[in-house]
Amino acid sequence: MNLMQTGSSEISTASPERHPSLPGKHHPLLIFLLLGGLIFLFSYSVYLSQHRIYQVDECQNFYMAKVLAVGQSSQFFTSSALFLFGPLSWVTQMHLGSSEMYAIGRLIFLAVFWTNILLLASIVRNRVGTVGFLVALLSAATLAPLWDYGFEIRHDNLVLLGVLLMWWLVRVKQIGIVSYLVAGAITVALLFVAVKSVVYVVPLSGAILLFPPSGHKKSRWILGAAWAGGAILAFLLIRLCYASEGAWDSYLATFRGISKYSAVTAAAGKVNTTGRFAPWDTLARLLTQTPLLLAFTAAACVAVAVDLVRRRRAALTWDGALPEFLLVLGCFAGLMANPNPYAYNLVHIVPYAFVLAYPYAVQLWNLIRGQAGLVPVVTGVILFLHLSPFGMATSRHLDFLNTRQKTLMSLAENLTDPKTDQVYDATGMVLTRWSIHYYWYLHSLNAPLITTPGFRVRDMLAAKPAVVFIPSYRTDWLPEEDHRFIDQQYVPLADDFYILGKTLAPGGGSFEIVHAGRYCVVPARTGSSKTGTLDGVALSDKPIELSVGTHQLETATNSSLAVVWVGPNLDGVPRLSPGDHDSLFVNWY
Repeated sequence: MNLMQTGSSEISTASPERHPSLPGKHHPLLIFLLLGGLIFLFSYSVYLSQHRIYQVDECQNFYMAKVLAVGQSSQFFTSSALFLFGPLSWVTQMHLGSSEMYAIGRLIFLAVFWTNILLLASIVRNRVGTVGFLVALLSAATLAPLWDYGFEIRHDNLVLLGVLLMWWLVRVKQIGIVSYLVAGAITVALLFVAVKSVVYVVPLSGAILLFPPSGHKKSRWILGAAWAGGAILAFLLIRLCYASEGAWDSYLATFRGISKYSAVTAAAGKVNTTGRFAPWDTLARLLTQTPLLLAFTAAACVAVAVDLVRRRRAALTWDGALPEFLLVLGCFAGLMANPNPYAYNLVHIVPYAFVLAYPYAVQLWNLIRGQAGLVPVVTGVILFLHLSPFGMATSRHLDFLNTRQKTLMSLAENLTDPKTDQVYDATGMVLTRWSIHYYWYLHSLNAPLITTPGFRVRDMLAAKPAVVFIPSYRTDWLPEEDHRFIDQQYVPLADDFYILGKTLAPGGGSFEIVHAGRYCVVPARTGSSKTGTLDGVALSDKPIELSVGTHQLETATNSSLAVVWVGPNLDGVPRLSPGDHDSLFVNWY
């Protein structure tokens, strides 16, 4: 907000300046604290990117990238989104374990995370290398919602990157034709990254084409031609990329698949309305995670509204904070219209609120900084309304680590042959193993169909038995008939890890092997004696190769034994801590 020319301590109702300065000399201690804080945050983000729990969306995205990388889109569902090509697809072909792939994938998106933070600081403080820029950088780096989702393997972070880059080029940097050329290319690219990006890039592109910022010296038509040129060039390059990967038909099939799914849903008389919910729980997070940002955003919005009332048409320019206000308003409207406003959508609200609120906060600081008695008050407000909420929000990540997920991925890989054995985990978590069906994952989109023939998990497992079954909160959606089938065909090593096998009644009996391979016979309960015969051969501690079909186990009448899959690599049934399938993934993180 512009300071009054009279030097009064009041704040005017004009829109805030976009790049207010932080005047005065800065003590070396301040620079040391700012740099130290940024180094700490960067180190902390690297640690969390490697150790924080993986979300189901990340697993699904990475698995889809694998499907595309090996050209299996006709065998397994994939979205064919643009961001799944390139680095993610390359990682899936590195002959690494699943844990190593996720580690690299997180590092890729950690780079996106910090690029977004740098762009935010550059937008509100375009003089890189100054103390003011360091303050803006540290402020942007302490936006808690970005730490919840900002380095996850999800398209939202790339959409944010594209929108911020467009804003920086057209609104801040303003290099004329180049700005519009790149903006057009980004617009088209983001439409291939995620369909929902249309909510952000189409209104933004319309605004900059119809009302170019005054800093661009070229005419509207020349700028529009540059934008169109960038859009066409991007489309041709993307089309070439899809063609080179042999995935253009897969991309088109994605839309046909959506139509087919809708038709099947309609034919089954099932419409998924259970996933719809209001955005209030998502927005409520801001009250605890970014209360100071909320306060300054509200103040800046009121300032813009007052300026509009006072100056009317004269206020409709790019000179003040009106563009940022409209950006926040448009993204907020998008969240309100979203039928599934999960908390990760805050990635598309909080950064734009920061772009609006930060300049207002800086000008307020410049207004009162000369009053020594207020400096401690302001320091306390920042500490307890921004830094403390940030610390509490991000420290909880240390309670949700991916140690269990890595253990189960590694064990699933040790128990299976990548060419002959399948894993079903309903999320695609085990990247190095194929699943059992085209619909390899459970999602709110296909949840209404899991009781329909062709979509029932028990039918999938019967047709192509997975040797490892990893339950989570998503498999809780399955009907009771599916759970009974799983209990009959699998032996739990833990609450979150099942392997193919059969627990027999005391005395043994006949049982069916549905997947050939190496099995071990082990006591099913404490006190059971491992004596008897399997197909007439005395039992031993060594694995036994069993073929598909009926087999006979005979043992003492008081001994209950289990025949358990051990796969091509293990010589015995592995041991696992109890685990909890409900905490393997955390919904609504």
